[in-house]
Amino acid sequence: MSQLTLSNGGSFRPLTLGEKLWLVPILLKLPFAIAVGIFRGNKGRSWSRSANVALTRYIFDHDWDIHAMHSFIGVTTSQMYRKWARSVKQEVLTDELPEGAKLHWIGPRRDASHHKVFLYFHGGGYVLPARADYFPFLHSLQKALSADVGEVGVVALEYSLAPDAPVPTQLRQANAALTHLLQKGIPPSNIVIGGDSAGGNLALQLASLLLHPLAAIPAPPTLSQPLAGAVLISPWVALNVDAPSYARNEGKDVLFSRSYKFMVDLVRPGVIPELKHHAEPAAAPADWWSGLDAVYPRILITAGEHEGLFDQIIDVSRVIEQHVKDTTTVVEPGGLHEDMIFKFAVGQGGNGQDYDAIVAFLTRSFRGAN
Repeated sequence: MSQLTLSNGGSFRPLTLGEKLWLVPILLKLPFAIAVGIFRGNKGRSWSRSANVALTRYIFDHDWDIHAMHSFIGVTTSQMYRKWARSVKQEVLTDELPEGAKLHWIGPRRDASHHKVFLYFHGGGYVLPARADYFPFLHSLQKALSADVGEVGVVALEYSLAPDAPVPTQLRQANAALTHLLQKGIPPSNIVIGGDSAGGNLALQLASLLLHPLAAIPAPPTLSQPLAGAVLISPWVALNVDAPSYARNEGKDVLFSRSYKFMVDLVRPGVIPELKHHAEPAAAPADWWSGLDAVYPRILITAGEHEGLFDQIIDVSRVIEQHVKDTTTVVEPGGLHEDMIFKFAVGQGGNGQDYDAIVAFLTRSFRGAN
């Protein structure tokens, strides 16, 4: 059997016979689990959205081997992007980067200095490829921004996955992505960085690298001016499940706390002492973020009221507010982790207080760009 390859668009290895046998009872119980889940903890959601939440909870609430999970998912970020591009009849536009990463353009590729770019890092605990719903979500933003402020490009980073590519591989690749855009002649003030969950973590890691360079990572670019801003969607800011919100929202969120811990345990081994504050924003002292406004002069943070990460997100947002005056934190009432993105999986995306806040923030950020 061929081994998985994460950075060049190749397929994950097939499931072994043992893994297929392990999956049989899980899949047999799946319809019942979804039916029960629809009526449990999904007040105010449509049937299709409730079924999607129940499916996600059930699938992740098992003792997976990460490589078996990759095989079960069966597609890489590159493959998911190409499938989406074909579905909307868009040309596949991918930039090859140093460090084994890629940039996938949603909408036209942007090169010229007057163009504006939203550079996006997907979530998945650093261990999962981009889901199918990411691309409709980003495409929706690209269309809204192009209508509001003109030639805005949206581009998604494909980073290598842990544990095969341990932290800080993804930071090296994010650094390469930003460097690539700047070398294309796009001014820093025309670039907004964004990400959800682990991607939000990566956006903060990138800021930390710009403020506190690491010997083990190529030197970050010197910014001639601040970037346009940052969007942090349900950012993963602590490698633990100790916050009271994990217990308070257990069974309400799209994932159980044990699912978050599964990803924590896969990522934590790569976090050597010198990476601690880069990889865990919640663990960094307050003065770590001194000068953050010279990287991100405006920041939008969103969180779902019922997500496990909630308390940690709010704690970090309060620290960031001390250093970036133009910081806005939006809490979606009754929202789950990454709720606005999951909605796109069932064709119900593009609405909600958090989604509207992102469109408004990006519009304001790009209109303020030079």
